[in-house]
Amino acid sequence: MFSIRLISACCLVALAAGSESEGILDCLTGPCVTVPGVGKIQGSKKSTQFTGRDVFGFWNIPYGEDTSGENRFQPPLPKPALNDGKDAFDASYLTYITGWWNHVCPQPGLDLGFRNPYFHMWEDEAPINETERAGLAVMGTEDCLKLAVFTPELPSASSNPKLPVIVYIHGGAFMLGGYIGAGPGKLLERDVVLVEMQYRLGPLGFMCLPDDQIAGNMALLDQQLALQWVKDNIAAFGGDADQVTIMGESAGSASVTYHMLSPLSQPLFSKAIAESGSALSSWAFDNEPLKHAKDIASALDCPEDSLSGLITCLRTEKTAAEIVNAHKTYYLAERAEGRLGFGGSSPCAQTHGKIFIDEHPKTAIMKMVLEGSNAQKPALFGSNKNEGSFVLGLMYNSYILPNNVLEDQFFLRHLFIYTLLNAMGLKDQSGNIYEMLEYTFFDHTEMGTWDTMMDGMVNLVGTFFIKASTYEFMKYNVLTGVDSWYYSFEYYGESSLWNYLFPGEQPPIPRGVTHGDELLYLFSTGVFTMSEQDWEISWKMVNLWTNFAIYGDPSAAENPIEGVPTWNRFNDQEMPYLVIDTEFKMENNFIRTWSNPERVGK
Repeated sequence: MFSIRLISACCLVALAAGSESEGILDCLTGPCVTVPGVGKIQGSKKSTQFTGRDVFGFWNIPYGEDTSGENRFQPPLPKPALNDGKDAFDASYLTYITGWWNHVCPQPGLDLGFRNPYFHMWEDEAPINETERAGLAVMGTEDCLKLAVFTPELPSASSNPKLPVIVYIHGGAFMLGGYIGAGPGKLLERDVVLVEMQYRLGPLGFMCLPDDQIAGNMALLDQQLALQWVKDNIAAFGGDADQVTIMGESAGSASVTYHMLSPLSQPLFSKAIAESGSALSSWAFDNEPLKHAKDIASALDCPEDSLSGLITCLRTEKTAAEIVNAHKTYYLAERAEGRLGFGGSSPCAQTHGKIFIDEHPKTAIMKMVLEGSNAQKPALFGSNKNEGSFVLGLMYNSYILPNNVLEDQFFLRHLFIYTLLNAMGLKDQSGNIYEMLEYTFFDHTEMGTWDTMMDGMVNLVGTFFIKASTYEFMKYNVLTGVDSWYYSFEYYGESSLWNYLFPGEQPPIPRGVTHGDELLYLFSTGVFTMSEQDWEISWKMVNLWTNFAIYGDPSAAENPIEGVPTWNRFNDQEMPYLVIDTEFKMENNFIRTWSNPERVGK
């Protein structure tokens, strides 16, 4: 009865006050924040998973303008104020989760040609009815430059928390994904603010031509604009704009390292966390962007012999769904030929437009090493024990099965390694690299049979696609003179992303501790059941990651973590790294484990 009277009284006050009190009821159903220059925003209250701590979430906040029409393939434009501070913008969880598939950036959804693993995971969290599900061959909208903010404490008249901020950049091979599954229920047990962003995907986000109209790296510029939004506005959510840690996994990890290289982004954050990937990964840089753009355009019947005609076709004559489908046709054909299929949808060295980066990332970071740089940031880097099971699974589905080479002894013995090298653009005319890899990763007597080659194949592709490039970027970061730490995530829990990476019939590959599995212990997804041991691993990881964001050291003395040794900074003598498993322990020389993850020590 009291609440009914209170609401009635508020209504009377609002009516009496007239236009000056518009929106007075907005904040009765959720927390509200007034952000100078942005407007009033209403969110939802959630709880953390360990202690049930109250946290405040604000979803689907626009940080950039619609990228369709004349804005397609162009640098993002900042979003103007959402309102005048009276009626609040609805950033509640319920509004976001209802129709989430329409809030992501355009990407393949569900059809016979491609199964989006993120689609299946998200649908388990927020099921889609059959009528809507049937039409989702391509999902999303070009009006997708949105972000979410989660905070344990909002500023008040008596308190200004100024909490460290973590900005998460999702993965998805630069062509898939969103932030729906990356909930705050674990990380916000500690006093940090979490921001998660969306950015343009596939060719809509990365196609790169020698022309200002499609100059490339639009998605990285999207991310950079989101970082600028955080710097300008995060204080209203209780965050400290001078303590921003950027964090990403897979393509998000590669993105993080690109921001570490770009002068546009360097002033916008102070620390970085890169999980399973870097700008040095073979799939994270397009060496032939014009060729790949034309390959994609050929599936759209766009002119390939006229740059202006190609640009006009892509910008004004085709829908986003048509471009997504053409890209899908392109990369499936590429993978069927044993290539990666990342062309036209990964970062490039720009020659035109607003320049995010204009050279190969290896060149950029070596300049920082050799010439000196004050721009590099302390960082955590790491990878998972069996990264290669995911990559090998992709190769199995797209190349091994279609080409009927599963039992082809000649192919497995003599051509598998060449196929892998070719996929990464490495030409080995002499055969020297082949010989080195064969005798490093395989027992020669077991070559030619899928099952006996399995461990070597998983280790080889995991090293070449993920581990080596992540480690190398960390090594160069140390050479610039800043602290870096490395981890190897090796905990085999019952839950895994494997079933979402390969929904349906599973490839004949042991999943191991596969790509992305560490995310289950850092984020709340709502779809995995965790054991008591899983929760223990999660608690330790959450404290390591947030220690780094808060104190700049994962083993900060201010918050010792029971059962976790001091995580030593990397140096090129002992080469220490942290093993995350049922026992957390320090080991030396991670490179020795590339060919055999069971091998540790000097």
